Order: sequence, then C-alpha cells, then structure tokens
Amino acid sequence: MGRSGTASAISGHPLVWLQTAKTRFALAICVVLVPLSLFGQEPSEQDLRKMARNPFADVVKLPFTLDIYLDAGPNHRTADDLQLEPLIPIQISQGWLFIPRILVTPVTYAPDLTNKSGGKLGLGDIVPTFFLTPAHVSRLIWGVGPTFLIPTATDSELGAGRWGLGPSLVVLSQPEWGSGGILVQQIWSLPAATKRGPVSQMQLEPMFSYNLAHEWYLTTSPTISADWTQAAAGNRWLVPIGGGLGRTFKAGRQPVDANLTIYRNVVRSASQGSPKWQLSLQVTLLFPSRR
Repeated sequence: MGRSGTASAISGHPLVWLQTAKTRFALAICVVLVPLSLFGQEPSEQDLRKMARNPFADVVKLPFTLDIYLDAGPNHRTADDLQLEPLIPIQISQGWLFIPRILVTPVTYAPDLTNKSGGKLGLGDIVPTFFLTPAHVSRLIWGVGPTFLIPTATDSELGAGRWGLGPSLVVLSQPEWGSGGILVQQIWSLPAATKRGPVSQMQLEPMFSYNLAHEWYLTTSPTISADWTQAAAGNRWLVPIGGGLGRTFKAGRQPVDANLTIYRNVVRSASQGSPKWQLSLQVTLLFPSRR
C-alpha cells in the first residue's frame, strides 16, 4: 500500500538524505528485526508471493520505502524521503483480524523550491490506520477503518501541522494471474486554534500486479491525491501513471518482497511545485504468523 500525501509532496535531495539517514536507517532495521524475528516461520514458496501482495494476509510486514521526486519547482529540484509502514495483524475473534498500519517518515527533506539549494531536514508526520478485515480469505478481500493524522513533523515545511481523522477502505482480489484492488482514504483536519491551514485530502491507490515466472511480477500502485482545500482545480490533483518490476524471494531464510517503480505525474500543480517524476524503491520483510 501506498505513501501518505498528507504531509509534503516534496521531500529533499538524495545526497543529503544519504549523509544524514544512513546510520538511522541501519539502526531502525536492527531494532525492529530483533523482536519481529521471534514471530517468523518459513512460508512455502507457493504462498509467499500471495502473502506479499495481500495487504491483509495473516503475516507481520515491515516495508521500507525510499521515494525520490524528480524535477520539482522552477529550479528543478530533486527530493526524497524514507518511510516505514509496519503492518501487524491481531486476531480479535475467530472471524476477524484487527490490522494496525502505521506510516512513519523518519527522514524527510523539503527543499527550498525558490532556490537552487537549501531546505529542511527532519521527521515527518505519522499516519496510522486501523483496519478491520475478515480472518478467512475469500475471493474478495476487504478492510475498513479509521485513519489518523498525527503532527509529529519537526518543521512546518515537513508536515501538515494539524491533527486529522478520516475513513479508509481497501478492496482487493487475488486471481491466479496476480492481484487487483484499490485503496481509498480521506483525511480532514480537526478543529484547532492554529495558524496552519485546514487539511482535506483524498487518496486513491489502484493496486495491480501480474505474476511472471520465478516469483517475478509486474506492478503498479500510483498514489492519486486530491487536495480539496485548493480553490483552483489545476492545483488540486496529482495523478501519476507508470509501474515497475518486483520479486518475492528469500534472503537466507528471511522472506522478502522488493519492487522498483517509476511514475510520470501527468496531472500536477506546477504552481505548487509538484514534481514531474516519482521513483520508488520498496523492500518488505515478511514474518508469517505461527497460527
């Protein structure tokens, strides 16, 4: 599933990110892997790819996503951020799973689009979603629940600066050839005494994958966003089109899913400094349940 657009659409320069985030990234992996490894077991090769593509599979997931945004603003800046999005299924009854999905942006850099250098580096907002989904897999997989916007950004340029709340819905099918579905999310800011502007943002994330030989697959999951606070329709929408290639495999005994995608923003707000291109690298560690 995809990246949150509730903070900033632009995030930084790759060299800055590498210099400041390398140590934090390594520590984050170590801190999370030690406790999560206790829950893991070897999945069969037959089930591994379906687990990876199903957002509500009974498997703990730890995705790391590096997003790079190219050609942003009048000075053609390059931007990026790192996101972690752990999903931990909890069986609350025989028929239902409760799945927290917590989107954290530990490193984000927002360049100053009016200049050829400079910007803000820090922590972005946290966006947790709590899904309720049937525990037994059927032909139609679905989940619904609330999404929260928590203003944890360390600078006003790196986040919305407002608490927010809204609904999320995911519908997915997994036929033999791959998977197809959609995520729909809307967040509104809560009333507060603040100088920051209101938040009213919708996200649509179509999800499609087509299975190839040897656990490879073609994939596309663009995050289409609409900022309803923008009066002009030309500043409201961001619509990427594209896709890429992925593979599900084992690194030793550790199940891993990885994919690389690239998108062209065919609809974007030039006046808001939206980038022309997006490049995304995602690596997901899988820890299947013992149940």
